[in-house]
Amino acid sequence: MSIRHNAITRRFESRRKKPADRRLLIPVIVAGVFVFGIALMGIHYYSEQTYLFLNGEAEMTVGLQGVFEDPGVTAKSWGRDVSDQTEITGGPDLKTPGEYCVTYTSGDLHVERTVTVLDHMVPELKLKGDRNISMKLGETFEEPGYTASDDSGRDLTDQVQVSEQSFDRAGTWKIRYTVSDREGRKTRLTRKVTIEPNTEYETPGLPICMYHYVYDENDPPDDVNGRYKNYISRQDLIEEMNWLNEEGYYYPSWEEVRDYVDGKLLLPAKSIVLTFDDGEYATLDQLIPIVEQTHVPVTSFLITEHAGEKKVKQYRSEYLRFESHTHGLHHAGGAAGYRGMLPVIDYESGLADLKKSIEICGSGLAIAYPYGDYNENTRQITEAAGFLVGVTTQFGNARPGMNPLALPRIRMWQDQTLEYFQRNVAPPQTPEPAVQ
Repeated sequence: MSIRHNAITRRFESRRKKPADRRLLIPVIVAGVFVFGIALMGIHYYSEQTYLFLNGEAEMTVGLQGVFEDPGVTAKSWGRDVSDQTEITGGPDLKTPGEYCVTYTSGDLHVERTVTVLDHMVPELKLKGDRNISMKLGETFEEPGYTASDDSGRDLTDQVQVSEQSFDRAGTWKIRYTVSDREGRKTRLTRKVTIEPNTEYETPGLPICMYHYVYDENDPPDDVNGRYKNYISRQDLIEEMNWLNEEGYYYPSWEEVRDYVDGKLLLPAKSIVLTFDDGEYATLDQLIPIVEQTHVPVTSFLITEHAGEKKVKQYRSEYLRFESHTHGLHHAGGAAGYRGMLPVIDYESGLADLKKSIEICGSGLAIAYPYGDYNENTRQITEAAGFLVGVTTQFGNARPGMNPLALPRIRMWQDQTLEYFQRNVAPPQTPEPAVQ
């Protein structure tokens, strides 16, 4: 009985467990189906979010010398807009009639657009005179003219848009002529104008002002009446800079000064360069707040052996540039001019000194010669060091055709009046600069 009872009991328990196992399996299956469905929906969603299609028409027509304004494409990759990353190959040659294909590629997707260039202009645009013109810097460009009309013969000449060019620099420039008809179709032609360097045109010249030391009238230095009258008060300097700003003066870079002297660049009549020799601490202390206030850029010609590295780091400003006044050659010892050393030093020593000063200044565009002394030896060393411009103490304005490595300057004096300053830097409707 015991054995039979146990067997019956086991069969009964076995039958009782099977339905329980099936009840557990059903939720697992349902959950799996749900997750799989969500995954399919996600894949479908993101596949729908990856596409590339053309904006505008798949077939476009442009007139000869027309303007093809590409409508572009819209591209998405996994839901993210990547239109600006689309690669574009091919395109129409607007000067040659024919059928052209533009292909847009984004990942594995690509679409194409067909552009047909007609054998005639729509609208028609004609340039009078030569398509290629040559003239010298400083000469006045005279427009040869043009005509335009739409395909029905309606005159569009007064609707031609002409790009502006100042022709203030030597080189080849393009003038673009564009006209549109009522349908928005555009034709564009180009005229090339080559500007040749010229040093013989009329110009008032460029004043390069030579200052030295700046002080505060309320706290003058002990030697304010000495040092060859090379002091100027911060009050007078601010007054001069404010006047320059009010008059709309332009402050050219040293690169522009070189191009101007070489006859490659026209400068506005009201142009000026302000320089301060020696780079003494007291002057830099006064100068930084002044240029930060007036926004007038200046150059400090720095004697770099006098704490040059420290000064360059301490007096950083977008309105102050440090250039060379030599490293250790600002002392007497020569036999010419004011007995400066640069005209007599040997080539290797002189070049090493200038390279050291360039390294410390962080720039080698311009140099002010100690005492203004300049000769052939100076020229060779300065040129080898790579300077674009060199300035002396000779009085006068810089002009096209001058030696760029020996330019004159306008000396600024202690207690000079604003009227004196204006008379010496203004364009030539006033008398020639007067030596004080």
